[in-house]
Amino acid sequence: MMAVVRSSIAPVYGEARTASERVDEILYGWQVDVLSRCGEFCHISTDYGYQGYVLAIDLELAPLPLPNGQLQIGRDFVDVLSSPHVRGDVVATLPRGGFVTLAGEIGDYTPVKMVGGRICYVRGDALEEQTLQAIDETKLRQGLAAAAELYLGTQYRWGGKTHLGIDCSGLTFMAYRLNGITIWRDAHHKEGYPLRKIPPAVAEVGDLIYFPSHVAMVLEGGNIIHSSHGNNGVKVQKLAKHPQEILYACTIF
Repeated sequence: MMAVVRSSIAPVYGEARTASERVDEILYGWQVDVLSRCGEFCHISTDYGYQGYVLAIDLELAPLPLPNGQLQIGRDFVDVLSSPHVRGDVVATLPRGGFVTLAGEIGDYTPVKMVGGRICYVRGDALEEQTLQAIDETKLRQGLAAAAELYLGTQYRWGGKTHLGIDCSGLTFMAYRLNGITIWRDAHHKEGYPLRKIPPAVAEVGDLIYFPSHVAMVLEGGNIIHSSHGNNGVKVQKLAKHPQEILYACTIF
């Protein structure tokens, strides 16, 4: 059974209780597979293979396939309004990476169909297509780095994926996701996803560096960008000064 996330940010728990570990977040408009119902929770699997438990009120059962015209939120957060006017009621506030369905021409206030069918309005300059940003390797590497840098200064949040808080693998996952590429959402390499292992010495901009229970992205000038609880957030640091031992690197190229 398929469902679509109807909450701006839906926590994914390790067990069917809110007091359990918050292992992930899924965002508005993302599609999931409902494996079973567990009281007020649904046991779900994401399109990137992550499983956990989500409150049923955060989901809406949806037919397949999703409608055409899916657009991605391209701002840290954007208000969804009840009418095409600055004074419209705020129906929801959606995070970068969430999805809405286009319901008319893109303009200053663009009509979108929300989960459940309601027509609302979003500023057109806050919407973008989710496609592979560039086939050219140099441009794609730049796009990956630029996407990660959008989260600079964001606080650390275990299991987080938004500007409210993000963890190390949430940062690298979202940087690739915003460029139309789905990778494994965890701080280790997993077979069956686009990344492949390479020696750390040959890693370039946009490649990932893995440490024990940690992952970072390579930037220019010997720098990495990463989210760590020690820094309490997303920062750029020199790779040579990172205190942990490098295990391996991964690239998509």
